[in-house]
Amino acid sequence: MSAPLPMPIRVLVKGASTVNWLSGMGGPRTDFAFPRAIEAELLASGRPVRVETISVASERTSTTLLRWEKEVLGYSPDVVVLVYGHYETIHLFLPRWLERHANSLRTRPRRITNLYRKHVLRPVWMALAKLQAKLDTVLDPTLRRSRPRNVAADLQALISQLQKVGSPLVFVFELLPPATRYRSWFPGMTERIAVMNDAIAEMVARVDLPNVRLFRTSELVTKYADGDVDAATPDGFHYSPQLHREIGTQLAREIAEWADTQPHLRMPAPPHA
Repeated sequence: MSAPLPMPIRVLVKGASTVNWLSGMGGPRTDFAFPRAIEAELLASGRPVRVETISVASERTSTTLLRWEKEVLGYSPDVVVLVYGHYETIHLFLPRWLERHANSLRTRPRRITNLYRKHVLRPVWMALAKLQAKLDTVLDPTLRRSRPRNVAADLQALISQLQKVGSPLVFVFELLPPATRYRSWFPGMTERIAVMNDAIAEMVARVDLPNVRLFRTSELVTKYADGDVDAATPDGFHYSPQLHREIGTQLAREIAEWADTQPHLRMPAPPHA
């Protein structure tokens, strides 16, 4: 009779484009986003794993509360990685629907559509973006204090719901500020990121569960990019392939250590010679 197979570690990664987009898209197939890097690292160490990624560009934190039953209950993850709050810091006042519409990745190549986007939508969007950038230098960039409070509250509510599937290990990401490339377009975003990170860190401390952890991406930027955010996020927002790889490697290590404390995930002892 063959030995029973070990159960795979089920990992669920959720978030906006920071999860699935690399600075420098279109590179080799070995340029993995960090969810795939988690999978590769755990498999390389001999651990069975199944990684599911649910990632939509410009997704707000509040949206995930509407979908958690469908996304979480049936899958029953052992580990959940949450990368939220970044989108809510980008725009001072421009609405999400307009941002999604102006920068859609799903536009069909039709003559009327192309003319509309080139001569109407793009000029309107650019004018509003320039106005927002100017206001971002005049107004208090953190005047909308309800945003970080709401993000933290939504994350806390989601984490509370996640405990219903057997207290999984939960990572909540620290957010990186924009690189130089986008600071002129979003002058106040660095300050908004700082306030958002404080709100997220306070939420994790308030939850105070050993299986809920703050994942500090800034420490990896310091370690592998000498603290250079431009090198870590060359396009201004998204992680470089190297940073994705380092994030995946670090998460895989922490996941493996935690899995050793879980009876259903412990690796079987090697057979005696």
